[in-house]
Amino acid sequence: MKKEKKAKEERCLCPYCEVELTVTHFPFCQACGIVFHRCLRCNITVLDKKATKCPKCGEPLS
Repeated sequence: MKKEKKAKEERCLCPYCEVELTVTHFPFCQACGIVFHRCLRCNITVLDKKATKCPKCGEPLS
């Protein structure tokens, strides 16, 4: 049961429509079509579509 919960916590959900994101080279939400930024330094998906810097390391987002 712990493995199920851990797998569920690791999923990345769209903050706008709460559907699981498709994480490829450019993470995007298939349901609402929003494309999210990905930090090249720390390799996280930044869910704030207005962000210009990574919230974790401060690297500018391209």
